[in-house]
Amino acid sequence: MTSADFRGSGGLTLLEIIVTIAITSVVMGTIVTFMDRVIHFKGTADTIQRFEKIEDAFEVLYRENIRDVEENCHGWTDDGCKALAVLPSRDTSDTSGTKLLITTRSDAVVSAFREAKCTLVPDALPVHHATCTDGYGFDFTFATVNEHPAGSVYLNGYNRTPYSVTITAGGNTSMTDTWSSGHLDSEYMVRSQEKLLTVARAMKSYHLSRLTIEAVSNPCSGQGGLASNDDILIPWIWQATGGYAGEKCFGTITGRCGCSGFDGTFWSTDGTRNITNANTIPGFLASITAGSAYRTDGFGNPVTIGLITRADGTPISSAPPAPCPKWTWSAALPPYGGTVGVMVGGRWVYSQRVIYPQ
Repeated sequence: MTSADFRGSGGLTLLEIIVTIAITSVVMGTIVTFMDRVIHFKGTADTIQRFEKIEDAFEVLYRENIRDVEENCHGWTDDGCKALAVLPSRDTSDTSGTKLLITTRSDAVVSAFREAKCTLVPDALPVHHATCTDGYGFDFTFATVNEHPAGSVYLNGYNRTPYSVTITAGGNTSMTDTWSSGHLDSEYMVRSQEKLLTVARAMKSYHLSRLTIEAVSNPCSGQGGLASNDDILIPWIWQATGGYAGEKCFGTITGRCGCSGFDGTFWSTDGTRNITNANTIPGFLASITAGSAYRTDGFGNPVTIGLITRADGTPISSAPPAPCPKWTWSAALPPYGGTVGVMVGGRWVYSQRVIYPQ
């Protein structure tokens, strides 16, 4: 028997077995390489999709937290909302950079982050610690710029310095994505301008309405009222700080003229009310029929209103005297102006000037 004839009974030759093993090894290697590439491609595709989902979650957070503040508080600094921030910040307790701090009371925000394959661990609500997994099964890392600290005024939109976050995949560090709030800041800047202008128009409208009523339909009479030359000197906007915003001048002082009924309830003697705060702005907005939605600007910042201010926006510290015949006020002369906007540390960071019609 020769070697060429060596084979098992009805089986393969040794050479055939060796060739078969070699072919099988090549095929298996090709399959393993192919599977590795499939897994890699799937990880890449899933990571790209998760980048998009995380960006969507950031936008939902931005919109929902501003809505929350607008509906429930006098801005981010209000006690009811000072635990909130407009966007996530780096979790400083984590040195790996894989955790974010998210503050929200919105179920929509929580759902959006979970859809992005992020795990949210509640802390002292509304704080959540978030980690997000890439398509390879590793945690993303985050690097943020221009964060909004919770309980502070959000000025990024006014300063044109948007928040940004760079997201890096843990399973493939060459895959990064940077998201910026710039497009949202631009959108909400328009909202902010509209809201502040609406308040300014309401202030002018209130003043003009009161002036018109007094000058045209409430002249001097046995029940009170002023001569028209007095009416046009009065900063009627001040009456909006009292408890009877639409009440006509009444109560004679000299002859048939006067407003002796305008005591401190109708016409406040408190000069500090010339600039609004969290306690006084709801009543003032109700008086000028602007509504509580205008307690905040478009970014959820507390709106401040200077009823009667100088050209530079500085509020006048004294209260104007109650309307009376031959009325004078040394602190300011008509035409009077006011200011509505966002104030930080006694300085207007953004404002609209109001000039009341005479």
